Amino acid sequence: MKRSIVISLLSLALVTVAFAAQNKNAKAPAKPAPKAAPAPVDDASITAAVKDKLSKTKSLKDAGIDAATKDGVVTLTGKVKTGGLKGVATNVAKSVKGVKKVDNQITVEAKPAAANKNAKPAKAANKNK
Repeated sequence: MKRSIVISLLSLALVTVAFAAQNKNAKAPAKPAPKAAPAPVDDASITAAVKDKLSKTKSLKDAGIDAATKDGVVTLTGKVKTGGLKGVATNVAKSVKGVKKVDNQITVEAKPAAANKNAKPAKAANKNK
């Protein structure tokens, strides 16, 4: 019985030594690099970036949209043909780094008055009578 206790203790000691050796060889977990604080973005840079992105957006490049920025809030002005394009302009402006909010004052151009489809054409006077 004493012999089995001694063998168990020696086995336990051997396992402990092997485990300790593994941990000494293991690399310490890499510490994440400290994140640099984002560089402050000034209003002029934001305005320039928004105008650049709007001009490179295929559906908006001919829209004539203007942008101005104050304290990170971009104000969009101009005219577009559809409400969908107004939304696209908002999303493009929001995607620029440093934009806190977009004030979209773009107007949607009025559609030309469509001819009444239910109106009956005037009958031509019959001159052969």
